[in-house]
Amino acid sequence: MNEIFSKNIRNLRLAKNLTQEQVAERLQVSAQSVSRWECGATFPDILLLPEISRLFGVLVDDLFRENPDGYGNLAGRLLAVYESSHKREDFVNAALEFDRLIKSGTAGAEDYRKYGVLHQYMVGDCRKRACECYDKAMELSRENDTELFYRTKEQKVMLLSQTRQGEGCIAEQKQAVKEMPQSFGEWKCLVAGYYWSGLMEDAYQAVKEAIARFPEEAGLFMYAGDICRKLGKQKEAFPYWEKAAALDTRYLDSKYSMAFCYEELGEYEKACSVWEDIAAVLTERGLDVDAKWPAEMAERCRKQKKQ
Repeated sequence: MNEIFSKNIRNLRLAKNLTQEQVAERLQVSAQSVSRWECGATFPDILLLPEISRLFGVLVDDLFRENPDGYGNLAGRLLAVYESSHKREDFVNAALEFDRLIKSGTAGAEDYRKYGVLHQYMVGDCRKRACECYDKAMELSRENDTELFYRTKEQKVMLLSQTRQGEGCIAEQKQAVKEMPQSFGEWKCLVAGYYWSGLMEDAYQAVKEAIARFPEEAGLFMYAGDICRKLGKQKEAFPYWEKAAALDTRYLDSKYSMAFCYEELGEYEKACSVWEDIAAVLTERGLDVDAKWPAEMAERCRKQKKQ
């Protein structure tokens, strides 16, 4: 039993890229103790086993199981560690090992499937963490920064709506709008809920009503243009985007939408002009890296125009 345990302790430590000293520090024991466990000379106090299993992201029973990974390779083992711990560093360790496996040319179909599973788990964890961060940002900004509060709330509505939780968001926003009809932020979040849930007809009705109430809010006109584009009403979208750009010159979102829509319509000369304008603004702001992509898009449109 001690021989299996000692081998597992060493392999799990190496899989986590930890030294004996680091394990000892985290478990609050001496490095000599860890060394003796790995050599099979001694066995840890039984009360310490839950801490050891938690450190390595496995069950206590796994510590005494022959070949506890049973996953065929280290990448699969590290996937199991991340599935248990949900720690970012364990995701990184697993991803790096899968990358090494793929680079070596030995990855099979099952390895690629597991790599997909790893990222699927990470998506869920990132979504949960994002919501926690949004909630904290809203808590901190609620009383002293209304703009930031609603910008954050809109982002959260977008995230939840994109992950099939839009129905609940929409219901909440409809109630919020009912209780606070003079709140531009609540109206915009309602429009966002419809939009990111793919309910474009509802979104269009909501945004038109919101614009009637708040005719100087650029964000509503931006949504209106994007909604028209989704509904196949591209020609109707441009006046909304142009109005958004005129109301707020800080953001370039409407120009990006215009450029993409012009390309969809095959109007490459107009698209090129908008992309060039975006690149020029970004360059003027000192954002040379950001300006590179719209400049490349402009060049692509020039080539399309010549064909």
